[in-house]
Amino acid sequence: MTYQLQLAAVATPESDLEVFPFMNKLRQEAGEQAPSVVLKRFHDALAALFPDTPWSEGHYAGNAGRLTVERRRKVVVPHVLYLAQELGLTVVDNQSGEVHRPPTYQVVLEGPAEGVGLGDAANRLAALTRKPVTEMLALLSGGRRTVVKKGVPRFQARQYAAALRERAGCHATLALEPGVAAHPEPPPPKKLPPPAAPQAPLDLDRAKPAARSSALALDPVVAPAPAAGSAGANPALPPRASREQEKAAAEELVRNRRLYVLADGVRLTIYATVLYLITGYFYLSLVGWPKIPLAFGIMALTMTAVYRLAKGAGSNIVMRILAVILVFIPLANILVLLLMIRRGKVVLREEGIATNWLGAEYHELCAMRGGGNFILPSTIVCWVAAVSIGVLIALGRLAADKEIDVMIGKHPQPCAIVGIWKSSKIGPDGALLMDEDGNYYVMPETGNEGKVKKEQGRWKVVNHTIWWETPLPDKPWISATQVQTFKMSLDGRTITMFEMEKGGLFTELHRVGGMKSPRCAIK
Repeated sequence: MTYQLQLAAVATPESDLEVFPFMNKLRQEAGEQAPSVVLKRFHDALAALFPDTPWSEGHYAGNAGRLTVERRRKVVVPHVLYLAQELGLTVVDNQSGEVHRPPTYQVVLEGPAEGVGLGDAANRLAALTRKPVTEMLALLSGGRRTVVKKGVPRFQARQYAAALRERAGCHATLALEPGVAAHPEPPPPKKLPPPAAPQAPLDLDRAKPAARSSALALDPVVAPAPAAGSAGANPALPPRASREQEKAAAEELVRNRRLYVLADGVRLTIYATVLYLITGYFYLSLVGWPKIPLAFGIMALTMTAVYRLAKGAGSNIVMRILAVILVFIPLANILVLLLMIRRGKVVLREEGIATNWLGAEYHELCAMRGGGNFILPSTIVCWVAAVSIGVLIALGRLAADKEIDVMIGKHPQPCAIVGIWKSSKIGPDGALLMDEDGNYYVMPETGNEGKVKKEQGRWKVVNHTIWWETPLPDKPWISATQVQTFKMSLDGRTITMFEMEKGGLFTELHRVGGMKSPRCAIK
C-alpha cells in the first residue's frame, strides 16, 4: 500500500484541522510555479539518500509538494521527516492525519570565535550589523549570551551561525525552542542500485550569508526561484504529475476506500456474530414485546454487516443479495457469517494489510481512511446494538419472571410443580413424584428396584425456594429439612434447583408426567 505525504515550505495553521484545507489551497495557488529553493534542496537530499527512488512523486510547485512512497516505507519516512525538519518544511501525513511541524531554533551569540581578538570581532560585527563598535564591544565582552535570532529552522540557524563565524569572527550556538520535539537522525539507509543516474546530494551545511541593512538581522540572501521552464530550473526535479499519475492516485484513493469498507465490514460482522449468538442464547427465555424488536434488530445488524463486507470484498450485487438471504436460514447463517469473516481477512492479507482477530489493525484502518485517530463506524454500531440488545433482554427476562411468578402462584404446593419428574440426582432408573398434598416419593422404575433407594417426605414452596422435609430413618418423628432455590422454565417442563449450602451445585428436574389432582384439574 502506498503512503502519501504532503510538504509545505511555509508556516501552516496552528490547528491540525485547518492544515488539510490550507494544503489544498496552497497547491491551487502554486499552479505552474517553479518549486521553491527549499523544496529543491529537499528533493536533492532525499534522492541522494535513496538512489533507487522508492516513491512516485506527484508534483512540486511553489511552496507545496507531494511525495507518494511505494516501497521501503519504514525506512524512507523517517528520513523524510528528518530532512524536512532540517529544512524547515512541514510534513502532512495523509494516512495517519498527523502534522509534523519543524522545530525552531534560536541563534545565541556566545562571544568572539577561538583565535579572534575581542576588538577585531567587535569591528567586524559592527561592519556587518552597521552598529557602533562600542555597542558591539559591550555585546561581546563579559561572557554574556545574546539571542540574535529566534524562530528559524535548523538549516537557516546554521547559516546564521556560519555567517557570524566567517564574516564577523564570532562564535554562535543553536538552541532548540520549546514546543516541537526534534526527530532523531535515522541511520543511513541501505543503498540500492539506482534506476537512473544518481543525483547530486544536498550539502545542508552550505551557507549563503549576505549583509542586511537592519541591525543584527543576519538573514541570508536566498536566490529567487527561477521561473517555470527557464534555463535555471533544476532538470533533475520531477515534473508535475501527468494525467496517468493523477489517474493512478485516483485509483489508489478508490482502492483505499474499498479496503476501508471491507476492513470495517469485517469488524462489524465479527461484532454481529457475537451479538447474534448472545441473543440466540437468551431468546427462548424471553417473553413479551421485547422479542420482536430484538429479532428484527439482530437480523438487520447481521444483514448490514454481511452486505458491507461483501461490498468491500468486491462481490457483485447478486452475491451480496444472496449472502443477505442466507442470513435468514437458521444454523446456515452462522456458517455464512464465519465464512464471510474468513473471506474478508484473506482479502485484507492479500492486499498487504496487517490483521488481527478483529480483521485489519486499527492503524491500518486509520491509514486507509486517510485521517487521524477516530471511532470506527463498526464500533459505534456495535456499542449501540449491544446496549439495545442488553436492554431488550433485560425487559424480556423481567416479563418472563413475572409470567413464571404467575405460574407458581402463592400456594405452598403450586400446580406448576405437582407431577412426575426425572431428576439428574436420582438418575434414569427412578422418578420423583410430587402430589398436591405436599407429599413427595422417590420411586424406582419397574425392574430397577435395587438401583434406586425409595424415599418419601414432605415438600412446599416458600419465596422461590423448595423446602424438603425427610424423616430420619432411626427417628421418623424427626424430619431433616433441606432448602433449595429454584428456577422454572417458561414451558414449565424444567426446574433447576440450586444447593444453598454448596455453592455451584444444582439438580435439574424434567417433567415426564402428571399426577391426579382435582385442585390442579389433572385427571
